[in-house]
Amino acid sequence: MPTANQVQQFVHRLEEGGWVKWIQLGALVAVCVAAFTFFVFDPTSSGLFKGLSSAKGMEQAQIARELARGNGFTTKMIRPAVLGQIKDNKGTLPPDALPDSYHAPLWPMVLAPFFRMAKSSWTMNTKDSIYVLDRIVTAVAAALFLLSAVVNYFNIRRLFDHQLAILSVGLVLVCELFWKFAQSGLPQTLMLLLFSLIVYTMIRAVENAAAEKPVLGWLAAAAALFALLALTHGLTIWMFIGAVFFCVIFFKQRRNVALVMLGVFLAIYSPWLVRNYKVCGNPFGSGYYSALTQVQGSECSIMRDSDFKTDGISPMLFRFKVQLGVAEQFSNIYSYLGQCLVAPVFFLALLHLFKNRNASHFRWLLLCMWLVAVFGMAFFGFDEDGVLGPNNLHVLFIPFFAAYGFAFVLVLWTRLEINISLIQKAFVSLIYVISALPLLNTVTSTGRSFVNWPPYVPLGIAMLNGWTTDQEIIASDMPWAVAWYADRKSLWLPLTLQDFIDLNDYGRLSGKIVGLYLTPVTGNRALIGDIVKGEFKEWSPFILRSVNAKDFPLRAATALPLDGQCIFYADHDRWSDRQD
Repeated sequence: MPTANQVQQFVHRLEEGGWVKWIQLGALVAVCVAAFTFFVFDPTSSGLFKGLSSAKGMEQAQIARELARGNGFTTKMIRPAVLGQIKDNKGTLPPDALPDSYHAPLWPMVLAPFFRMAKSSWTMNTKDSIYVLDRIVTAVAAALFLLSAVVNYFNIRRLFDHQLAILSVGLVLVCELFWKFAQSGLPQTLMLLLFSLIVYTMIRAVENAAAEKPVLGWLAAAAALFALLALTHGLTIWMFIGAVFFCVIFFKQRRNVALVMLGVFLAIYSPWLVRNYKVCGNPFGSGYYSALTQVQGSECSIMRDSDFKTDGISPMLFRFKVQLGVAEQFSNIYSYLGQCLVAPVFFLALLHLFKNRNASHFRWLLLCMWLVAVFGMAFFGFDEDGVLGPNNLHVLFIPFFAAYGFAFVLVLWTRLEINISLIQKAFVSLIYVISALPLLNTVTSTGRSFVNWPPYVPLGIAMLNGWTTDQEIIASDMPWAVAWYADRKSLWLPLTLQDFIDLNDYGRLSGKIVGLYLTPVTGNRALIGDIVKGEFKEWSPFILRSVNAKDFPLRAATALPLDGQCIFYADHDRWSDRQD
């Protein structure tokens, strides 16, 4: 029988002794394992995982699959604007696979080896409700997120202490936004890991500066990681600009600092610019077209136009767009920061002088990078996904804003001189509960659908694979999903019928357009504003199912799931004997 003294020692170890650290770490690991299991494998079949949710996530995934096949950085999603760009700058279109010039390369390159190991699952089995490669993408993204949490534990511990590092990392793990990004197919979790490593190198540089030790080695490492970050998403170049601005002001060797950081960054990033110039005639590829969103229409209308024009573009329009973009970000900053309760408190923590001078200095670096990133996000704009869109860079700052915010809140708490342990724990628990509410609501909600409908029905899209060949092309209002789930070349619905006819009849594509797949992407748009008189007006008879296809090459049609809200027009009946 244990003595009273032994029991007391055991309780002391649990509450304040050497076991506390391991209990805390064990609790974090348990949260990680549970979240990973539910959001990736969904063992209860509750609809927590419905497949990839982002259009650009699917695009990058299908590029990764082409890399796994050995086809290089090519795409099966065909943008008319890209065809026009290549034709204008290079004279002729590629005879076979179309090189992708829109996306950055690193995320597809990370996914490709995992896809190669799942070669037998490249074509979606129409008996599976969830595409196997969807789970692989999400598993890789979730694993990178958890790995970034480990890195950030050490980052925050260097700036503050073990206790705050545990509290901050735990808060990040219950933030729903990260798990949603893991399910989207977007590279945000890879970007978070790279940015976390950048933060580590920059912390070491700040520490070395305080100790009068060399800093150029750490800054060169940071610049190399920034280059990898830019090869994951070009918009992060704005963050690099903010970092260089801070470093030139903060560190003594201003000229050397600038030369080293810019030199290392360009040495790693410039080969991608050269590659883009070779394939499309522009070192920035076609991604910069998205900067014209809201200036020359929606990104959808810009990318569907093979005759790119710069008429009507003026600095005043960009200024207006940036003003609106900055105001929108500030007015919704709580959502952009993942509804993490203490993350916005970072801005109040700027007014507090922390005991650790390195922590006090480092927050200004975070502010510089964030402010420049806000301008970059406003300049390029957000798509209709908003907070869960590919251009959300705020998510990268959440762990560090949360750490500073939490530290400041705890400083204010100590000034209340409430020394009752139970009340202290209740206060911290309340911060956790409020921050975790979105995640708790998602996990506990009922009646969820099992696919991301509307507009995606992976099984219905996968059927198109059996109705067409690899050399044939399907036009669609969501070509990213056709390229991903049907594994077929898909042309984004051209802006005009004449463009469609020219591309089809004059053999400008490496294949014949044999199908037209329309979905709620167009069907659920405003009837008058978008379909009858808007950007889809020339396709309105097809969208509204009132077309007379007698003189159109795609004469046959069949309704597809769900409830006939999707429709497939084809050159002939391709489905009667193949309803698989």
